[in-house]
Amino acid sequence: MICPNCGRETTGDYCQWCGYPVMRSSPGNKPKIRKGGGEAKEAQERAEREAQEAEERAREEAKAAEEKAQREAEEEAQREAEEQARKEAEEQAKQAAEEKAKQEAEKEAEEKAKEEAKEVEKEAGEKAKEEVKKEAKEAKAAEEEAKEAEEIAKEEPKEAEEQTKESAEETTAEQAQKAAKEVEEKAKQEAKEAKEKAKKEAKEAKDKAKREAKEAKQAEEAGGEEAEAAVMARPYEGMVELVIMPPIDLAQLENLGKELGQVENLRLVLVGGSVDKGSRIVVSAEEPIPLLGILREIPVVEQVVRKGGEIQVTLKVR
Repeated sequence: MICPNCGRETTGDYCQWCGYPVMRSSPGNKPKIRKGGGEAKEAQERAEREAQEAEERAREEAKAAEEKAQREAEEEAQREAEEQARKEAEEQAKQAAEEKAKQEAEKEAEEKAKEEAKEVEKEAGEKAKEEVKKEAKEAKAAEEEAKEAEEIAKEEPKEAEEQTKESAEETTAEQAQKAAKEVEEKAKQEAKEAKEKAKKEAKEAKDKAKREAKEAKQAEEAGGEEAEAAVMARPYEGMVELVIMPPIDLAQLENLGKELGQVENLRLVLVGGSVDKGSRIVVSAEEPIPLLGILREIPVVEQVVRKGGEIQVTLKVR
């Protein structure tokens, strides 16, 4: 029943708010005004005041709760973005360390090949010198034997002595000359062979290094498309920050936000920035998704690249 005096819903014969008689009067009966109407009015005003205060408190609490939720969401987004950046930095550092180790290993292998070639050449030269010394020693021994034979021949008759002497001198000279010549020729030949061998091995090592570098370059070029496809298919999970490159069309940016909001397992967390300096969008992937490939398929996206640890998105100009 609605009170005709204050317009509030009430029960009973008198309004529970203002005390006005609300019972239907029968013919011949007039409603009696209930005493204490002033107190009821005060109670009504007090109730209205308390209700207004309660409503104000509720609004303030709701506003505080909303601000707290937004602040916590922004802090969570910041934490996840920092964690993602840290992981990416660690991955980049790991890749850089592996590349550096690979280059150092290649350089070390090349230097080792050069060093081994030098060692081979050095050993060949030393071996040739030893052979020369050995041959010279043998020639000297032969000469000593000839001298001994000459001394023995002195004890024989003069004619025999002269004949033996001449024969010994000729034999000794010829043998010494021949031995020295053979030693010299042999040493030259061995030195030449050692030099050619060292030169050949050095050339082979150099050619091998060039060949491996060429093969690595060809493999890298051949794998360019596969690498790009792998980048597009790379799964992302958790908080991810997108850098929207200027100039920015606000309508296109809004369309991008709508498109991202329709992607399964992807939630739009935050949009910020300016038209001239670029904007940033933070999204959260609840499950691993190929985010770059999805962005490339969105109609308003002109280009999407991963550069310096950032995902850069260029929007189409209308």
